[in-house]
Amino acid sequence: MNVVSLHDPSPKDVTFFIGPVGSPSSLKEDYQKAVEQSAAGNTDALDELLEIQTHALQDLAKGTEIAPPPLKGFIESLIDCEIGNYSVFVSKGYMERTWTPLVTIHLDRLTGIDGSPIGHLLTKRHGEVVAALLGQTFKAEWIYTSWVYPGTPVEFGRKFMWLSYKGAGHPVREDQIILNA
Repeated sequence: MNVVSLHDPSPKDVTFFIGPVGSPSSLKEDYQKAVEQSAAGNTDALDELLEIQTHALQDLAKGTEIAPPPLKGFIESLIDCEIGNYSVFVSKGYMERTWTPLVTIHLDRLTGIDGSPIGHLLTKRHGEVVAALLGQTFKAEWIYTSWVYPGTPVEFGRKFMWLSYKGAGHPVREDQIILNA
């Protein structure tokens, strides 16, 4: 794992929250019914829809037994560099009052084939392009992109706090994001 200085302005990771399906209208209606059922206490339909989306995102981000990860190849073309170590995390999180699939790309662990750090090559403009790709792929109503920088506390009311998931200290806003690891 690459160690990043607290004074390094490069982000540690970028997370893409993939909003609810916006089309086709029949799938959007199914999603709305699942949300209503979940609010009434039956989460089965919403869990199933999220599992399908998360599985598809897993295939895109991590690849399959027979195919390399398409997202890795896409990032390689954006940064014009072959990736050696590629670390991603796929799960679901809570954003804008709804559960969504998410993918985190650990930029501080991204290396070239020679082992040199290359996470800094993925810029916010590249992140916008990745978000657009994810939005088109999942026909999402919205994509929320979160860049995490080392040593940056987050304000809650008037207090600064750190939240973490999977043991990694990452600042997130509690009122916006709940990660389900």
